[in-house]
Amino acid sequence: MTDKILVIDDEEDIRLLLTNILESDGYHVITASDGREGLEKFQTHDPALVLTDVRMPILDGIGVLREIKAKQSETEVIILTGHSDEATVVDCLRLGAYDYFRKPLENVDVFLAAIERAIEKRALQQKNRQLLEQLTKMSIKDPLTGLYNFRHMQISLDQEIDRSERYKHSFFVVMLDVDNFKDVNDSYGHQFGDHVLKQLGKVAKGALRSTDRIFRYGGEEFLILMNEIALPEAKVAVSRLLQAVRKHTFSSGRHTSKITVSVGCAIFPDDADDKNALINLADKALYQAKSQGKDQAVFNTPL
Repeated sequence: MTDKILVIDDEEDIRLLLTNILESDGYHVITASDGREGLEKFQTHDPALVLTDVRMPILDGIGVLREIKAKQSETEVIILTGHSDEATVVDCLRLGAYDYFRKPLENVDVFLAAIERAIEKRALQQKNRQLLEQLTKMSIKDPLTGLYNFRHMQISLDQEIDRSERYKHSFFVVMLDVDNFKDVNDSYGHQFGDHVLKQLGKVAKGALRSTDRIFRYGGEEFLILMNEIALPEAKVAVSRLLQAVRKHTFSSGRHTSKITVSVGCAIFPDDADDKNALINLADKALYQAKSQGKDQAVFNTPL
């Protein structure tokens, strides 16, 4: 893919000269005759690099540099100046300019080498950002289901307790477990069992509110965090979840299966004002649902 460079200069002959030099070196060039037009084209084209003159009408190069850096863009900026103004150059470098060159250019090879380095720096920053995003995702997501993992669940519960205490909101912890999951693995194999767990996460998310969060607790057990919801509405939501799972056909390759889930629920702070106690109560309610015949929900707090 050809890298795009935006050239901003109010002198047409400079724009033409730079365009010829850069296009001869394989770059795709976009031009603008003032800073405001340059910023509009910056937004439209997302160039790898901006070359901007310092002194221009409407909006000068320092203004362009400020606005690009204010957007936290990874695009590098090289300043062009036809004046021997050391203070202005220093200001530009302090504001985040990658480099500066005086007009007319004395050495085109040095100029092109600086452009290449600036674009390589941007590419490296983008790669590092993507790697950081991947690492962040890996640190909070369960690798099998793509749901939030146990570690992130602990952090989220702590945060939700703090928020609940501050704003006097209640929230529900919902423990969910697949009924007879061992039979699924024994009948169809562990790969199909993994498929069921992945699909179950999607089915559950589709049945829940967008503000509800679902976590892989471990094995075939999940924890759902439902914030700012009253008990009657929570019962309706959980019933909808059970029905969605009940109706869904889990299919992969030659295998097809129906499953049900059992659910246990506890509310903060009515049932417990401690994270571990809350989970334990929801877990006890879950086992009660199992012992009462499965495919049902038990709330620790009765209506």
